[in-house]
Amino acid sequence: MSINTGAIALERPEVQDIMVDRRPDEDPVITPAARNTITLAATLGYLFDAYAINIYGMTLAMISLEFGTSLQTMGLIGSIFIAGYMLGSCVFGMLGDRFGRKKTLGVSIFAYGSVTALTGFATSPIQFAIGRFFTGVGGGGELTVGVPYVVEAWDTKRRGLGAGLMFAGYSLGVVYAAIVSALVFDAFGWRAMYFLAALPAVIILFVRMQLEESPAYTAMLARRERTKEERIAFWPALCASPQLRRNLLWGSLIYVSLACIYYAETVFVVQLMVTVHHLTNTNAVIVLGLFNVSMFVASIAAGMLSDHVGRKPAGAILIILLTASLWMMFSTASVPLFILFGCLAFAGIGGSWAIGMVYVAELFPTEVRGSGFGWSVALGRFPSIFVPVAVAWIAGVAPGGMADAMKYSCVVLVCALVAYIFGPETLQKKLRHRR
Repeated sequence: MSINTGAIALERPEVQDIMVDRRPDEDPVITPAARNTITLAATLGYLFDAYAINIYGMTLAMISLEFGTSLQTMGLIGSIFIAGYMLGSCVFGMLGDRFGRKKTLGVSIFAYGSVTALTGFATSPIQFAIGRFFTGVGGGGELTVGVPYVVEAWDTKRRGLGAGLMFAGYSLGVVYAAIVSALVFDAFGWRAMYFLAALPAVIILFVRMQLEESPAYTAMLARRERTKEERIAFWPALCASPQLRRNLLWGSLIYVSLACIYYAETVFVVQLMVTVHHLTNTNAVIVLGLFNVSMFVASIAAGMLSDHVGRKPAGAILIILLTASLWMMFSTASVPLFILFGCLAFAGIGGSWAIGMVYVAELFPTEVRGSGFGWSVALGRFPSIFVPVAVAWIAGVAPGGMADAMKYSCVVLVCALVAYIFGPETLQKKLRHRR
């Protein structure tokens, strides 16, 4: 299985060694059934991750009323969740490198499903905040273990498709959360929506029994055992490799754009449709569902595009199209045009996430891929904690209010564009190194 990291010059031989695949021209030895099962497990995990994330916004008002807390307090709990997500991203990424993708993915999904269900028993804001923090930890782990797992299960010519299928699960998770909210919330209350999060914990117990370990990870362990060489941890490798540090920078920049633009455009979009375009709340949620359908389709299509033209050109093109679509979306007063450009914009978000996932995973070699991917996600996600506050502040001072604020948020996409311009191409590129 080839490691797609670009040219790397390393000072330490033992660190240099982990950056080189022993069989660089071969794809993973894995059956299509095993590959598909791994992809299904990661996709379902991301689907339920999206459910756990988005039910908070759907139940926030009722929880605030029951606990007698202000919306500012509920906003703080939202930030606490993101902090947990950041922690889970880096911790589970390193655990995935240490104990394997299969075990760690199962633990992360079981953790956030179980904790979200237990959060339904909270009787105070503090208990609820603790539950959301640990839900974030598990959810962050699902992403940073699932992506390397899927990337390593697909051959080098179709990894983008694998990542696109996984991100498509997130889009379906948002739609699933909306359907559950419509069927359950009014009849059974907000707690029932959290109890239902136990479902992924049950499903993963079954699916996990069908999984095989990542072929690349297994091959790496076998080589280490055969040669009696010690494994190298992420931080020693990072200290010894200038290229690895640059790759961490490119990965972090991409996730700055991906995380920030997602929260900038999704937190307030329903409110904007209601207040600016005068849609009913029900119709606004329906339009949001349509946006997520376009995100679902585009994530798969963009992943396939990156398999044909390369990660860098496909990623850069999607970023440019996303910027143009968002600008037009929030510049028009026409509801039909708003919906049209909104579908294009959310398609751009989905496509950018799919390409970013596979690109960042390919920036790191197998032995430290989980750690490198996880730290890229964690560092890139940190600025997103402040995005809702920043968008709300800009809306208060910009002439166009919330529409201008969401339009100006496009500036954050420059980070990903810089990474795609200056970072290495990873599609089927063999690693070169100097001894």
